[in-house]
Amino acid sequence: MKLEMRIRSVVILIAIILAAWQLSYTWKYTHLTDEKLASLPKSELKKLHNKAIKLGLDLQGGMHLVLKVDMSKLSEKEYAGATDRALEILRNRVDQFGVSEPSIAKQGTDRIVIQIPGVVDKARAKEIIGKTAQLEFRLVERDEVTQEVMKKIDDFIYKKESAVKDTTEIYEHPLLSIFYNGKIAKSDTSLFNEYLRIEGVDSLIPTDAEFLWNKSTHNEGIEEYLELLLVKKDACLKGDAIVDANANIGTAKNSVGARVDLTMTAKARRDWARITESAPVVIERIVGGNSMIDMGTSPFKEAQDLALIIRAGALPAPVEIVEERSVGPSLGADSIHSGMRATYISAIIVLIFMIFFYAGCGLLADFALCFNIVFLLAILSAFKATLTLPGIAGIALVIGAAVDANILIFERIKEELRIGKTIRTAIDAGYARAFVTIIDANATTFLAGVILYFLGTGPTKGFGITLMIGIIANIFTAVFMTKIVLDHIVSKGVKKLSI
Repeated sequence: MKLEMRIRSVVILIAIILAAWQLSYTWKYTHLTDEKLASLPKSELKKLHNKAIKLGLDLQGGMHLVLKVDMSKLSEKEYAGATDRALEILRNRVDQFGVSEPSIAKQGTDRIVIQIPGVVDKARAKEIIGKTAQLEFRLVERDEVTQEVMKKIDDFIYKKESAVKDTTEIYEHPLLSIFYNGKIAKSDTSLFNEYLRIEGVDSLIPTDAEFLWNKSTHNEGIEEYLELLLVKKDACLKGDAIVDANANIGTAKNSVGARVDLTMTAKARRDWARITESAPVVIERIVGGNSMIDMGTSPFKEAQDLALIIRAGALPAPVEIVEERSVGPSLGADSIHSGMRATYISAIIVLIFMIFFYAGCGLLADFALCFNIVFLLAILSAFKATLTLPGIAGIALVIGAAVDANILIFERIKEELRIGKTIRTAIDAGYARAFVTIIDANATTFLAGVILYFLGTGPTKGFGITLMIGIIANIFTAVFMTKIVLDHIVSKGVKKLSI
């Protein structure tokens, strides 16, 4: 019997030490001063952040988005499962964005709800989430072909306008005159597009080619200029040819310029080698399956974002943000304060109640309750679960459930003592008879927590997981821990139990 008690005592001691060790990260992280935060190495700060308790959107602040998947242009075959595919791709993007514990869930048939706690750069997050990002590799037409097409369009527009206007009122080269060093001012792009919409112009453009604007921009004074490209309509390769994408520094034209390095699949490598072997403007054949996107003068962060989107994949259909809400950290702080104050008040009332009705055993139950909360928070931290405002409500509920188990046990022990049994026999019988009832009651509550976690979203999941973990901790503290303490007390030869 003594050996069994020692083994159980060691188990409890180990559990307490592990819980305290796990919560030490949360304590250190939440008590970092500005000076300590500035001096702490990034690796150490990341370790503390990863092991500390994660706070949900309603406590930490962040952004809440509702996205609508535009499936109007999808075929019947593409329509089926489009929202589910979009959800998985968005999940990959948000996960790679580097925020902790995001919530991404489907709502209805064509909507996706995204909650990102702790995000600082909301504009960047929206940009990454909202991009359709259809990656394609296309061949650019030779310069002489592009110039010939441009001249034909220019002559056509001049003849058409001179037929209805005085030649003194129009430019001799209406299209080419808006170019400066081979580029067009951003303010003139709408005029260029109007020229392309003139009836008959489309017949001058090769049927297998189209004009596209280059992402690279060039500044001349206060004006921003864009490069125009004539490219093949059919893509040589598409986004599924890429297996990895990473942002790096250094290009052939700029040693500090941003770039995105692409790694292709085995099949795409063979196709790419064949394509670059026959393309007339490629200097040498590319056989390694590694390509690069030159980001020009764009900042490195844009290269990181582009690499992230390429890695995550293209959305099957465009998405539109139909609802956006931001939660400030001050509101989260108020929620934490109010929720914890309510929890403290309820806990104090419960503690006083147990001491008043069950004397020494009630005090024992109170200690077990305190350890219950410690274990609950430690498990939340260890499994990287998110604590939400409903989760704090779940903690308050767990407090009541914890003492409920002790009340069942103590009442059973009282019954056994009233019929004349010894203290040791009464304790053993009380725990044995109450155990089935405790398991039955907690199992149904645990099942409700499971349903809330797997079928709920956002804060509801937080309530469900807190409830489940709290019940597990409750059984350990209310049944296992208090039994060891009472057995130890009885082994000391106590003649009367304070209950």
